[in-house]
Amino acid sequence: MEPNSEGRQRDGQGRHRRPARRRAGLGRDPETDDGGCRARREGTGGAAIPVVVIGKTAVAARLLRYTEKEKAGGTEPRVLYSEGIRCRVPTAEREFAAVRRVHGKQSAKRKVPAKYELPEPGEVATHIRRARPNGRKYWAVAAGSTAATHVRREGDGYVDEIQAVHVIVSFGLDEVNPDDPEQVRRAFEFVTVMMTRLYPGVQMKLVGQADGLGTATLDGSLGRAVFHVHCVQNAVVAERMEVDGQVWEPGRKMSGALTDIARLRERADEFIAQHGAEYGVEQKLPSVAEQTAEKRRTRDRRMATKGEISNHDIIRVAFEASMDDPRSVDLEGFVEVMSEHEVTVNYRVSRAGKPGEKHAVSYRLDDMKAPVRGTTLGDHYAFDSAIQQLEDNASGQERERRPELQRAGAPKPLPVPTAQELADAQAVVERLAREERVAQAEDQAAADFLPAIIEDFDAATEAHRLGDFRELARLANATREKDARQRTRRARATAISSPDGTAQAQPGIAPEPRQPAPAVKPASREQVEAALEEAIAPAKAESDKMIAEYHRNKEAAKAAEREQQTQQAEAAPQTAPERQPLFGVSLADLRMRAQATREAAMNAHKPEEASEGTLETETTVGAAITGVEAPPAAPRLNPHTAAERKRLQRLRAELVEVEDEQSHEGPALGG
Repeated sequence: MEPNSEGRQRDGQGRHRRPARRRAGLGRDPETDDGGCRARREGTGGAAIPVVVIGKTAVAARLLRYTEKEKAGGTEPRVLYSEGIRCRVPTAEREFAAVRRVHGKQSAKRKVPAKYELPEPGEVATHIRRARPNGRKYWAVAAGSTAATHVRREGDGYVDEIQAVHVIVSFGLDEVNPDDPEQVRRAFEFVTVMMTRLYPGVQMKLVGQADGLGTATLDGSLGRAVFHVHCVQNAVVAERMEVDGQVWEPGRKMSGALTDIARLRERADEFIAQHGAEYGVEQKLPSVAEQTAEKRRTRDRRMATKGEISNHDIIRVAFEASMDDPRSVDLEGFVEVMSEHEVTVNYRVSRAGKPGEKHAVSYRLDDMKAPVRGTTLGDHYAFDSAIQQLEDNASGQERERRPELQRAGAPKPLPVPTAQELADAQAVVERLAREERVAQAEDQAAADFLPAIIEDFDAATEAHRLGDFRELARLANATREKDARQRTRRARATAISSPDGTAQAQPGIAPEPRQPAPAVKPASREQVEAALEEAIAPAKAESDKMIAEYHRNKEAAKAAEREQQTQQAEAAPQTAPERQPLFGVSLADLRMRAQATREAAMNAHKPEEASEGTLETETTVGAAITGVEAPPAAPRLNPHTAAERKRLQRLRAELVEVEDEQSHEGPALGG
């Protein structure tokens, strides 16, 4: 459970949103922004047991935000408690959407449902409204001799699927007094446990509130607010669960027993009967089946609307009066007393003496054409219940009476604290107030410390050491006033220098000091700078010393290196380096080999005289030029070919280039 952001309970001042009845009943969803539907107004107040209402919405995010949105003009916190089931309260909106996306239900659409309307002139009616045994209405095609009354018109287009189911549980003032934090806490805990049990696999967010417009009392004034809990449920099932023997897999949309008004009423009744005593909650209204039976007949509802008493209600009143008669200790006596109230009781046994024997009673007034079954009037008037009540009368025990509509009583009284409890509470409040004031003073001192140092370094540090927050505030305010004056001067200077002579910025306004301070001459900024210089002087001297030592060591290393180079140069021999021929061969050898090559070329016109000597000479010259020994040449069969002549021309060109290079390099080598 998560209390409201201010960590306190409301004081109970508020307005009532809807009345309260002593049962966990359901009503059709009205407007979700109204906080739910209003129950039947009876008496002068609200309900005594939680009233549960249900609704649906296609925009879950809007409903989730509404439950925690503060109302304009409110003087009290709206949210008293909040709780998330399978989600966190701050991130419920995103987590709801994540579950829908995982199961492919985000932004899902559905076809617009059909409508049933009265036929236009010339149209033929085809459908009729029928009712199931449980009272639920549905449309069906008229068959047989039944006359149709409406026509079916198919829906056009698509609309958004339902994203959230909205359940509201409210308590009457006589059950939960909003002025008592303990009662509010227990009520919210009860609703949280109940909704978790009723919807074991549904993602939901619960928010407890105590506001509302209230229910008008008999004198026309607004009633007091009642505590109620908004439960916003994701319409997509988050975890696998089983409800009423039916398994719901993750990703399935909530429907059927999960949203059916009658089934939710019955399941809430069962939970209250089993666990309500643990939270001080009891059931005092008729069961769902009893209320359904009393409202089933159209004639009964019509007569009740006119303020008349129907035949069924007359029989119910006669039944209660007869059961209170001392003679009603067995069935015979009860039948006799009922006849005095002009009600005939018919007792019938089916399958007598056989397995599955059944007993039933029916009731009929003199002016009724047919009797009405006890089960039709309600379980309280059926055979089994009537016999049990007669046996209780015979044994002197209190019989089970017909649950009546409960009128809200006076608000549940608050526990009266003792003098010691009041003293303890006052001490706790004073302690919390002191701690809060100290915390605020420390926070303000931390904010004032830096401006105070700028004003007077020594005074600020001393005040901070001693915890003198007033002195820190005085110094900080002095700095702020100076800054404000500087901003004002800059604004005026900007206004003067602007082309149109108007101010480009509004002049700053000096803030009022937090605490009054005597007029004293503030310390100058030069003193602050001097104090800072004095504080960093030792560190600066040490760094200068380290830098000087580094430069000395660097210069000494350079001097030693220069001296070592000088000594090596003096110790080296003073002999000229021996010149080596270029390409590893002398110029004379190259000239001689070139001459031999020319002679061999001139004698090449004699094919028979071509010998290995010529080839050897050419190979030698090529090796001399390239520095690499050439591979053995293939025998020349015909030296007069064009290819041979071109090769010789290339050799001559290479020799000329070598001679030119030798002539250029000669002076450099001293030749």
